[in-house]
Amino acid sequence: MNQKIQPNLTQVPETMLIPLRARYNETKRPHGIIHDPMSVTILDQIDHSFGRHNEVSILSQMGVAVRTDILDRLTRQFLEKYHDGVVVNLGCGLDTRYSRLDNGRVEWYDLDLPESIRLRRHFFEETDRFHFIASSVLDLNWLDKIPSDRATLFIAEGLLMYFTEEEVRSLLLALGKRFPHSQIILEAMSPRIARSTKVHADVKKYDATFKWGIKSGREMEFWGIGIHFEAEYFYNIHLNKMPPLVALFYRIIARRMMKIIHLTLGYRA
Repeated sequence: MNQKIQPNLTQVPETMLIPLRARYNETKRPHGIIHDPMSVTILDQIDHSFGRHNEVSILSQMGVAVRTDILDRLTRQFLEKYHDGVVVNLGCGLDTRYSRLDNGRVEWYDLDLPESIRLRRHFFEETDRFHFIASSVLDLNWLDKIPSDRATLFIAEGLLMYFTEEEVRSLLLALGKRFPHSQIILEAMSPRIARSTKVHADVKKYDATFKWGIKSGREMEFWGIGIHFEAEYFYNIHLNKMPPLVALFYRIIARRMMKIIHLTLGYRA
């Protein structure tokens, strides 16, 4: 029997195991919202216990499945318009999006902290169009590795809520300056949820803290850093594929707590 891989993750990087397990569980569920067999392959090789007291909650499982579906759809739309575009997956963790969406022409960059990229290399290989960058998102030297002559899409899934608002502003300003009219699709939570790390069913188990939330992506246009709000998408979809009580939660209680925000950066009217 092959020895399982030790993840050796701490603090925020360790939270990458939450969406991985959520996609794993959802893929194994009959008629699930998403089907991601690569996540099953990866998690089956990792030495990490998801016992009864450490299992990902059904609320997180459904939320991750919905956000995966939304982000996949928006990324696919970008690639349908810009076949030779550049996609930069910020804080990629063990995301498998490239394997699902590669159109044979996109230049794709997966960026995360060095310990995350080390783990990632057990399961993925770089190619002439698929690249890894081992860096903090906030260490902007990584920008020099991204080509600036093509349409660019940044993805920030399960990431920016761990930054302060000042850090989020500084990052988006830098991206907009270096890549004018680039796009970003990012996951955000409400300020109320951002104040609730200690009661979050899953994140409270890890050494990580939410720091930033926003009521609506429209507010970001008023930051004065060249942001144009495109749209935002809430998690009250695919309700017919959720357990009834979870569907009720996302329909009524949590309808606007979590969202995917689509922005144009470096925008000048």
